[in-house]
Amino acid sequence: MKILILSNLTSYTYNFRYEILQKMVEGGHNVVVACHNDDEGKQKELEKLGCRMIEVPFNGKGTNPKEELRLLNTYKKLVRTERPDIVFTFTIKMNLYGGVAAKKYKVPYVPMITGLGELEKTGKLRAILMFLHKRVMPRAKAVVFQNQANRDFFEKNGISCKKAVLVPGSGINLKKFEFCDYPTEDKGLRFAFIGRLTVAKGIAEYLDMAEREKTKHPDFSFLIAGVCDDEFKERVNNLQDRGVVEYLGQLSDTRELLKSIHCLILPTFHPEGLSNVLLEAAATGRPAICTSRPGCREVVQNRINGLYCEAKNADNLVSVVDKFCSMSEEEHKKMGHEGRNLVEQRFDRSIVVNTYMELIG
Repeated sequence: MKILILSNLTSYTYNFRYEILQKMVEGGHNVVVACHNDDEGKQKELEKLGCRMIEVPFNGKGTNPKEELRLLNTYKKLVRTERPDIVFTFTIKMNLYGGVAAKKYKVPYVPMITGLGELEKTGKLRAILMFLHKRVMPRAKAVVFQNQANRDFFEKNGISCKKAVLVPGSGINLKKFEFCDYPTEDKGLRFAFIGRLTVAKGIAEYLDMAEREKTKHPDFSFLIAGVCDDEFKERVNNLQDRGVVEYLGQLSDTRELLKSIHCLILPTFHPEGLSNVLLEAAATGRPAICTSRPGCREVVQNRINGLYCEAKNADNLVSVVDKFCSMSEEEHKKMGHEGRNLVEQRFDRSIVVNTYMELIG
């Protein structure tokens, strides 16, 4: 069977879909991946795996009508020329544009809902996206959801699906993200924010908290890893110059950072599908402080393997960090073990892989 994968970036595809592609190739399928090559090394790894890679320029935040029409036409041409037996899509633009293309040439397709994005907001863009989802999603062979809240949103808003499939996010490769012994706290606690430095991910609250906590605990470390939006570059640089935070840039692999920290902090209010970085932290055996919104609460259970903070509330985040600091090292270690147990029971990536293999049939 010929399978066409429409994704956004090579790095994303490699990090979160590799095992799915591997299983497809091992099953004797002809796998074609269309995405933007943002990582030459990962591109070569996917080619080595047996995938044929097709470059498709992609701008996740783009709203220029001409560029969006060009992307849609690119997908139409791909489906027409490649003549796949099935199309799998990931993230909102691929889901919609890929769905239109698949429908035009009567090819079965399966989108994955990796978060609601603008659908949770208000305004003209939401109305357009709602209209497109109602037109495209009913045509899909199945729609894959990463959390129940997103599935409920579709039902509540009249976005119908022939078949709804719930998976544990992207899952986690438990062999790649091994449990690591908890680091000693003798030299001060090390916290980290890992993710895109955007308003919705809660970076402003993290920076506020770090600045205030550093005055109380000069030996604490507040690390940041991820692509920084322009609006935060000046402040991050300023805080780094003052020794408040340490900015590591974008990491292609989070394992060494997670191994070195005592707690991950993600005060997000972004419409998550299911947070991959929370899965990675839990698998490594690290507690997390995060909001209780969908996409987070499935991975982090309050006072079990982490603590909840309020979204858009730096004062509350400070108090939750203080609460974490008041706990003993043994309590922190126990949280880490609980997190590992949780992902082993519920989030093994093989669950997602097996689901996709079933959808091929």
